[in-house]
Amino acid sequence: MAGVVGKAIKGFGKALKVAGRNKASADVFREAAGKRITRVPIAKRLTERRKNTENLFKIRQDAGAPPSKSMAKHVKATAAANTKYDKAVAARDKKFKSQKRKVIGGAGATIAGVVGANEGAKRKWPKYKKFVESDIKTVDGKLKIVPKKKK
Repeated sequence: MAGVVGKAIKGFGKALKVAGRNKASADVFREAAGKRITRVPIAKRLTERRKNTENLFKIRQDAGAPPSKSMAKHVKATAAANTKYDKAVAARDKKFKSQKRKVIGGAGATIAGVVGANEGAKRKWPKYKKFVESDIKTVDGKLKIVPKKKK
């Protein structure tokens, strides 16, 4: 896979050096390619954000304030507050996801350790193995260790 990608990149470099193009035009092409938009975040909570802005308009209209430049300032402030909230929620979710992963990993390691210790104990101490692989039952009014019945 890496060989294919390497050849593609090499081919792209050769494409910039085709006959008829000088170095200056290739540099302009590279510069333009570097300024393109590479990532646009997915919009979230658009309806709720719009409701917040509409509420702001409604409050100002009810108060009798005419549209003005200060209105634009308030709308921008509302948008900034919404964005700040969205970032905080995203950070919280990311942290929670990370902690959840750590807990699951720790639990998995603990289980693996317990199972490994149990298997090691069975090998080292035959009496432990006999006890673990047995049932405790009442026989003649006394507790006895009885081999498990195979199904």
